[in-house]
Amino acid sequence: MALLRTIARVVLGFLIGFTRSVLASTQRRMFQSMAWHFLGAWPSLAPLMRPSLRAFLFAALSVTAIAPITYFGLTQSARWQEVQRQDADKELRFTAEILARTIGRSLERDVRELETLADSVGLQNPSDPPPLRRMLQHYCSTTKSCLGVTRSTLKGDPIPDGFDRLALPNVGDREYFQTMVRTHRTSVSGIELGRVMKRPTLHLCTPVWAYPATDPPEMVSAVGGAYGLEHLQAMTAKSVEVFGDMHAQVLDGRGRVILDSSPAGASPLADRSKDPLYAAVPDGRVSLRDGKGERGEPVRAALVRISELGLEWTVSVVRPTQWIEKQATRAKLNTFIAIAAALVLGLLFAYVLSAWLARPIRNLAHYAAHVAKDTAGPMPPHGRFETREVSELVEDVFSMVSRLEQQADALRDREKEQILLAQIRQELNIAERIQAGILPRDPVLPGFESAARMKPAEAVGGDYYEILPTSAGFWIAAGDVSGHGLNAGLVMLMLQSALGALAIYAPGARPANLLKAANRLLVENIRHRLGGDDHATLVLMHVDPDGRFVFAGGHEPLLIWRACSGKCEIVETPGPWMGILPDIDKGLREGTGQLDPGDLLLFHSDGISESGARQHDPFGLERLAATVERLGAEPVESVCREILREAGEWATGSQEDDMTVVAVRRSWPPASTPLSAPSIIWP
Repeated sequence: MALLRTIARVVLGFLIGFTRSVLASTQRRMFQSMAWHFLGAWPSLAPLMRPSLRAFLFAALSVTAIAPITYFGLTQSARWQEVQRQDADKELRFTAEILARTIGRSLERDVRELETLADSVGLQNPSDPPPLRRMLQHYCSTTKSCLGVTRSTLKGDPIPDGFDRLALPNVGDREYFQTMVRTHRTSVSGIELGRVMKRPTLHLCTPVWAYPATDPPEMVSAVGGAYGLEHLQAMTAKSVEVFGDMHAQVLDGRGRVILDSSPAGASPLADRSKDPLYAAVPDGRVSLRDGKGERGEPVRAALVRISELGLEWTVSVVRPTQWIEKQATRAKLNTFIAIAAALVLGLLFAYVLSAWLARPIRNLAHYAAHVAKDTAGPMPPHGRFETREVSELVEDVFSMVSRLEQQADALRDREKEQILLAQIRQELNIAERIQAGILPRDPVLPGFESAARMKPAEAVGGDYYEILPTSAGFWIAAGDVSGHGLNAGLVMLMLQSALGALAIYAPGARPANLLKAANRLLVENIRHRLGGDDHATLVLMHVDPDGRFVFAGGHEPLLIWRACSGKCEIVETPGPWMGILPDIDKGLREGTGQLDPGDLLLFHSDGISESGARQHDPFGLERLAATVERLGAEPVESVCREILREAGEWATGSQEDDMTVVAVRRSWPPASTPLSAPSIIWP
């Protein structure tokens, strides 16, 4: 393609230069024609000039078209075998890299799922086998490649609560088990023929840690799984089926074939370690080699290492050399046919182009004659391409008019864009004022101090908070709508309106009941009427005048700074998301607690804790809790202001998400004494 573009550029340059020379010659002949006009010879010479010009153009264009086509055909036909070899190498390299990456990621996914299973096993009561057995059975039944999974002691003895189709014995002598015990990390075995099913099997083993966690962590048992290679076999066969002539194999570190795209008739774990085609492959790059296939035929192969999980597997993709030569021969034949067709089309193109180029030159000659006679009329007609390639005079005039029209159109478009941008800015300012106007301002809470700060990532944010005083305490809510911007602001307005109306209408209602009603309204508006997929996290709390509170919902954890100890408690809010399902009864729970005089209650959005996540070092809940402990005795306004400042300075670059923090402190009564810190009670 680069050569064709170069030839086209040369031909175009020749045509433009030739046309300019013809125009210059035409202008010179125009002045000569004025002299001939006085001599009376112009009418007899003009008809003789036009046919000779057309014939000259046809001859020049024919040579220009035929010469590069012939040169290209003669030079490229000799390179087709090398070109086909390069294309075949690209396909081999691409197939090998994709297969290696796919197998590596599949094994990493199996490791992650087994580690997740081990974490879940660690959370269970070891004295209650049925739940553990069901958990292991569910994992093995949902993992297609799993042949068996069992829990064992640190000495390798199986614990009889697993789901092991293979009835694995003591694995304490296995190298992969000893590696897991020594490194405290998930280990991967080599490929072995199963003792029962006699097929290649892969073993994974991962530690189970004591719960609750200890310092240092204590490994109490292990979870091991046996996995068949059928799903990897399917990946291997599928990777080459689109080509039809390729053969893919995967070898382990000992040079044995563990996966084969055409396994029919092949013995399991066939040894290829002595075959020079499968010699050691360097890490990080594809190795292209020539060698002999399994039947002795010449082949071209691409080999690449699978680097995930410390495996020493090698992916080999092979294609017969005979196929490459056959493709090159076919390409040569196609090239000769294309050259013959190009020659015919080149002559036809030269004929049409010479007539097309001669016509505007003839028109310009007539126009020059009229100029010489002082009877010039309108400019000669021009086509869409003629002005650019033939007549510089007509091109200058009409290009100038065209540029003026384009500048005028661009100016009008720019004015329209400015008007549209001004309207958008005005609408955003209105939306920002509306959002800021509906947020609570200095609510009066007898016996309590409150403060709140919000810093949207855009003009309109998706964070939400509310403080509503009632006759028996006050309501306080905090939430976060998915995303940010106008759409998130609209959902936030729906949430504020619904909760505000419900809390005012039923001040004595339970928080869970208010959340259920608000959720039904959000589902109706978002899912059914707007057809969107937005959702929100929300926690709703009612605080009594004596400091008792009850809350429900799912949002970022609450932070409570206890004045008696100076420590900060982290209270999880394990509730469902709002606006997804119409019925949230099952996942909704209420928690209760007590705020003593001086205690500080803090709500925040994920924009605080996740600040700096873009540089892989978020502000984090622990750092936020430490900040609250340091600022716990400060005024609530100072607490909110400092938290926003520190979280904002933690991240580099622009703000990633809306940031909101709400602080409520129970005031000290006269001559009061700090009490012991109560705990949060879940029913």
